[in-house]
Parts: sequence; structure tokens; C-alpha cells
Amino acid sequence: MTLALYPSVLVSLAFLLANGLLLWAILRANRRAAPSPPAAPSASQASAPPAKTLSAADILAWEFEYARITASEANAERHTMVNFDLLIAGVAASGVVAVLGRDAGLPTAVGTALLWLLCGVGWVYFLAIIRLREAWHDSLRTMNRIKEFYIQHAQELDSEVLRSAFRWQPHTLPPPGKPWTVYFYAATLIALLNSAAYVGGGALLDLQAVRAAPLAVLGPLALSGLAFFAFHVWLYFAFLRPKGGAHAKKSS
Repeated sequence: MTLALYPSVLVSLAFLLANGLLLWAILRANRRAAPSPPAAPSASQASAPPAKTLSAADILAWEFEYARITASEANAERHTMVNFDLLIAGVAASGVVAVLGRDAGLPTAVGTALLWLLCGVGWVYFLAIIRLREAWHDSLRTMNRIKEFYIQHAQELDSEVLRSAFRWQPHTLPPPGKPWTVYFYAATLIALLNSAAYVGGGALLDLQAVRAAPLAVLGPLALSGLAFFAFHVWLYFAFLRPKGGAHAKKSS
């Protein structure tokens, strides 16, 4: 039996291709180099010194506290995102069970729509997890920059002695795309739910074909589901690669 005998498989592959093209476009837009920050004002442009002397320690402490809070909030939001995605997955699964009920009288394609809608919502949460990882890493870079400033200008301790107190420094900070982190596992969980919803939705397009030739229908769907999952994992690392090539790596 040829693949053309099962339009449900072709429709599922078309849905997979549409997902890939859309996410590829988002990745390309995200990888564009960010505009360079505005240059600091020169000495001639600086305003006259204030009458009172300001304490640099105050603004540094406030900036460090802001970075610490944003890093903590990124971790909390990651947990919330995963919980919401699991909740929506449960609602979608309940809807599919209701559609398949004997008294529902609805076509199984309604279940496909619910599951593939879950894929769309899952993509949003997946990208949000990636953005939270970027925000968390940026907050840590900010804190390390302030620590490095104190190391270079502190007078109470020798700079090397003070540096030895910090395990995380600019050169030891874990990269944003480090695998096997909690963020990675959260993104992988969403990827698994998306892949299962994609395969389930494809199968619901034509249950009669699934019953008649399960291997001919579920086999290609399972393989494309694995490719869908692998695409999620690849995107996670692709989004979190340093932007701007070697220059971005040096500046980080």
C-alpha cells in the first residue's frame, strides 16, 4: 500500500512542514544581530558634576539586586509555564475523550483540531521557556559584571583573594544552551507533549485507516513524531547559541 492511499498521513506531514517553516522563520528573525548599544557620553558631553557626591555603592547594589530578582523570577516563571502547559494538555485530552465518546456524534477530526491546537500552544510555551533561559542568563551576566567591578576596585582585599571567593565568574558562567539543566528538561517535556499531540492528531484524522492498516499509518506518523521531537531539541540549542558569531562569544 502506498502512502498516497492515506491522506491523513499526508495532511499530518503538511502540518509538520508548516510548523517547521514557521519556527525556522522565527529562528532566523531571532538570530539577527541586535543593534549596537548607544555609545557612552564623552567627557566633553558630560554634565557638570553635582554639588553632592553620589555613592557608587548604592547604584551598584540596586543593580545587583534587580538582576538577582529577575533571575529568580525567570526560574519561577519557568515552573508556571510548565504547569500551564500540562493543564492545557489535560484539557485537550479530556476534549478528545469526549469527542471519541459514543454519544458525542462529532467527527474525529475535531479531536485532531484540539490536539494540533495544543501543539500551537505548546510552541508558545516552548519559546517562552527559551526566552526565560536567556533572561536568566542575562541576569547572571549582569551580576557577574558587578562582581568583577568590585573585584577590580575593592580596597579591603587583594583582587585575586576576593576573586577566589566567587565560583561563578564571567569565564566560568554556564552557557545559556547548556544541556541537562532544569530549563532543558522543561523544554523537553513540552516537546514530548507536542510530539504526542501531533501523532495523536494525525491518527484521529482517519481512524478507519488506522484500524485497517495500523503499521502503514502509525509507522510514518511515529517516525515524523520522532522528527518533530528532535526538531524541538535542535531549536532549543539553536535559539540559545550566542548571537553574532565569534564576536558575541568574546563579548560575553
